Amino acid sequence: MPPAKNSTTGRVDRPRATRTVAGWVRWFPGIQTLRRYEVGWLRHDLVARLVLTAVLVPVGIAYAVAAGVPAISGLHATIFGLLAYALFGPSRVLVLGPDSSLVALFLGVVVPLSGGDAQRAVALAGMMALVSGVLCMQAGAARLGFVTELLSKPIRYGYMNGIAVTVLVSQLPTLFGFSAGGEGLPDASRAFVDGMLDGKANGVALALGAGRWRQCFCSNAASACQGPCWPSSAPQ
Repeated sequence: MPPAKNSTTGRVDRPRATRTVAGWVRWFPGIQTLRRYEVGWLRHDLVARLVLTAVLVPVGIAYAVAAGVPAISGLHATIFGLLAYALFGPSRVLVLGPDSSLVALFLGVVVPLSGGDAQRAVALAGMMALVSGVLCMQAGAARLGFVTELLSKPIRYGYMNGIAVTVLVSQLPTLFGFSAGGEGLPDASRAFVDGMLDGKANGVALALGAGRWRQCFCSNAASACQGPCWPSSAPQ
C-alpha cells in the first residue's frame, strides 16, 4: 500500500523514524555496505587484502621517507586512511593509498619548518593533513569542483612533471646508497653530484634499486616485454 498523503500540505507522509535512520546512515556508506555484505565476496576480499598489503606497505614507507618523516608514519597514514575510507567512502572497490603528488608539498612545507626534528615533522604533517581535509570538505560543500576545469592541461602537466622531477632528484642519493642534504631542487641536485664525485655511491644498493626499477617497468609493460628489457620511458 502506498504511503498516505497529507490532505493539508499535499506531501506524502512517511515514518519519521525511518527517515531519521536513513539520514544518519547515509553519512556512513561503509555501514550500508556491511549490512548488505555477501559471504561470496569474502574470498575475493581476502585476496584483495593481501595484494593491497604487498603494494601499499612499501609505497607508504617510501613516500614517508621521501617526504622527510619517519617511515612508520607512512604505515600509520596508510592503515588509518584505509579504515577511515572504509567507513566514510562511497565506493566498495576504490583503492586508497599514499600519493606521490603530496611528497612535493611536504618537502616544501614540512621539511623546512621541522628543522630536522622527526617528531615536529610528524606533527606538522598531521596538521597539514587536517587543514587540507577541512578545506577540501568546504570546497566540496560549496560545489567548487568546477575550478579544476579552469586549469589548462599545460599547467597540470607542468605541475605533475615538476613533482616527478622533485621526487626523482630527492631519491637519487638513496638509489645510489648514500645520503645527501640540500633544500630545494637546485641544492639537492648539487649535493647528489658532489656525492657522486666524492665516490660515495654503493654498487650493491644501486644494483638492487636498478633491478627493482627494471621489474616495475617491465611489469607495467608486460604485454610488450617478451624478454629482457630495459625501460626507455616512464609509464603513463
